[in-house]
Amino acid sequence: MLRHGGSQPRIKEGASHHARRGKNAEAFLINLTGDNMRKVSTILIISCVLILSLGTGVVLGIVSRNKESKMDSEKSLEQHTKEVQGEKAGTSAEVDTTGQNANAGDGTESSPAGDDQEAKSVPTGSFADNSADVSQVSSVLNSPPESTAADGGEAVPQADYTNVDFVSTESSFYTYEQMMTDLTEMSQAFPTLLTVNTCGTSPDGRSIPEAVLGNQGSGRHLFIQASIHAREYINTLVAMEQIEQMLVHHADASYGDATYDELLSEVCFHILPMSNPDGVTISQVGIDGIRDEGLKEILMNCYQNDLNNGRTSSDMGTYWSTWKANARGVDLNRNFDAGWETYEGVSYPSSDHYKGEFPVSEPETQAIVNAVHACGAVLTISYHSMGGVLYWDYGSTGEVYEQDAALVNLLSSVTGYPATSSVQSSQDAAGCSDYFVLKEGIPSVTIENGYTPCPIGIEEFPTIWNSNDDLLPALAFAYR
Repeated sequence: MLRHGGSQPRIKEGASHHARRGKNAEAFLINLTGDNMRKVSTILIISCVLILSLGTGVVLGIVSRNKESKMDSEKSLEQHTKEVQGEKAGTSAEVDTTGQNANAGDGTESSPAGDDQEAKSVPTGSFADNSADVSQVSSVLNSPPESTAADGGEAVPQADYTNVDFVSTESSFYTYEQMMTDLTEMSQAFPTLLTVNTCGTSPDGRSIPEAVLGNQGSGRHLFIQASIHAREYINTLVAMEQIEQMLVHHADASYGDATYDELLSEVCFHILPMSNPDGVTISQVGIDGIRDEGLKEILMNCYQNDLNNGRTSSDMGTYWSTWKANARGVDLNRNFDAGWETYEGVSYPSSDHYKGEFPVSEPETQAIVNAVHACGAVLTISYHSMGGVLYWDYGSTGEVYEQDAALVNLLSSVTGYPATSSVQSSQDAAGCSDYFVLKEGIPSVTIENGYTPCPIGIEEFPTIWNSNDDLLPALAFAYR
């Protein structure tokens, strides 16, 4: 190949390249003198400045990007944390909501403990706080009441109380302490159906419990009291068994065309299972059951006076077992303000028939009157023993008489007991039913359970229960 008009030897391409690069480098070094050197120095300085500037920019950019990345990461972590906390809060809210349903107390529409979640109706309304005094509560009933899963979830399985025997009917020796324990256990197992209030305190310091069963907001309040006469304490067992059956079968039993749940959503029972707790204690265990020394002295005077006046010839053990009055020797069913002035009875404190110093002088009678007034009861029923009879017609007229007749006819159809006019049979005045009919205009009936002298033994309980087992649902069905 000829270049620039001259002949040149042909060489390999790669060798020619390296040869030219070597010559150029040699020429570059030869020229690094004088002005050329200054020019090169200037160029090098400018290049270094440019390189440093570019490097700084790169570094700043990297730092900026790292900072932004860190901020983005922190923001992402913060957002993630909030989301996780939100999820936890949501889960906690669901648990709390379930807990509220589980523990709905008064006034909620959540299902009660042991309740079938498909129950047609659940009582609503405001329930008072449980203020009953108790000593022990069985640990087997400490499991939480039934709850409903949130957002349509499945119901959480809870204890089934259908076969739980809260109230033992194996013995008629049913004490005040056992009653208080049973009431507390049932109110804990069925918090939306049962509340236990204290409506008074006995002379010996015992709380008088009021079992509130059903819907307090219904406007239909039915009052029942038992054992105002101490030796008739078999009726406390009847009242407690009635409460238990309404509770444990509230979701699976019915009366007429209404379930117990539906009935309890439309009425409210106010039940005093033991109106005279001091007297019952005396009848069951004697004077040693009384704690106050002043009351013990009154009781001993009662015995001595009754002996001296020929009202008893019994030993103390028999005397205490047949006791009817309270711990102050006042016959509570002769202490109401209806015919009290004309009733004579006994003129001093005694086991029975002493009417007290003035009408409604005793804390037990005051508790009954106050409880009826507080709830605005549309009827009252008093449980007594014995006779297997219903006393009514205390001398009322007009609408009250007609309402009283309707009530006693219903009770007769349920219990099978005949209805007897109190006026015509010359019953003692100043009683509980007398008072509410004549002074308050409230239909009232006295139920006399049993056929043997008091205290009635447990062997007669099945017969008594057979006459009274449908009493509460029948009343609820008729008065809803």
